[in-house]
Amino acid sequence: MSREPNQLAVSPRPAALPEVTPPETPPARRSGCYYGLIGALGCLVLLLLPIVIAVLLGVTTFSSVRESIFGIFSSSRPVATTFSTETIVQGIQPMGELVSISAQLAKADITIGIQQGVLNACGYGASHVAQATIQAGVDLTGVTSSNVAYDPTTDTYTLTLPAPRLTNCRIDEIRQYDTTTTTCSVDWDEARRLAEYIALQQFRDDAIEGGVLTRAEREARIVLGNFVQIITGSSVEIVFSAPEAAPVMDASCQPQPPPGWIYDPNTSAWVKQ
Repeated sequence: MSREPNQLAVSPRPAALPEVTPPETPPARRSGCYYGLIGALGCLVLLLLPIVIAVLLGVTTFSSVRESIFGIFSSSRPVATTFSTETIVQGIQPMGELVSISAQLAKADITIGIQQGVLNACGYGASHVAQATIQAGVDLTGVTSSNVAYDPTTDTYTLTLPAPRLTNCRIDEIRQYDTTTTTCSVDWDEARRLAEYIALQQFRDDAIEGGVLTRAEREARIVLGNFVQIITGSSVEIVFSAPEAAPVMDASCQPQPPPGWIYDPNTSAWVKQ
């Protein structure tokens, strides 16, 4: 009896199913209101940016910013704004003392003769050459709102400022030469200090006669006029108070002779008491 070989029953493999990709979720559609809100915020930032910059620079004040913002939302009509006098004063005061002119002067043959001893037996003298700087300007520390006036009919600001003054006087260098011969003990440094005192007075007077105060007034008018015009956009007129009978000057421009020395106009010499 023959035996048939074992036959394994093979079931057919099921056909692979195609992969199905889930559909992408479509992006949420944003309404026109969303883009409108973004655009409105951008416009608001552009409107407020110049105001914020002006506040940081000290050109305007928070009160003027508040009024400007209220004006934007309260009316659609064009609104004209001006800078207040307080804004101008706040911008000018930090300048303090405006030094507008600095003059360098030099002088030679400043001769000092000193009487000393019985019958001036130990008298001596020396010549000097000196260089100095004389500065003039306008004191802005006392400027208040009363110094600023605005005429809306002509759109003009008028600033009334104090008269120019000498702000600083100093001897930059002094050199002694051509000393006299003497066998007595002398103090050449005393002669140099007297020469410095004389030279500073002469430099001061020469600068005033040369028009240093007039030039300081002219320069201050240009500088302050341009400054106010830039921050306001209006016309500017600078007016200076009438000068005093004697020019106003810093204490450095009013030197005192060395202690114990007086000048004898009869002998044109200095005498120590």
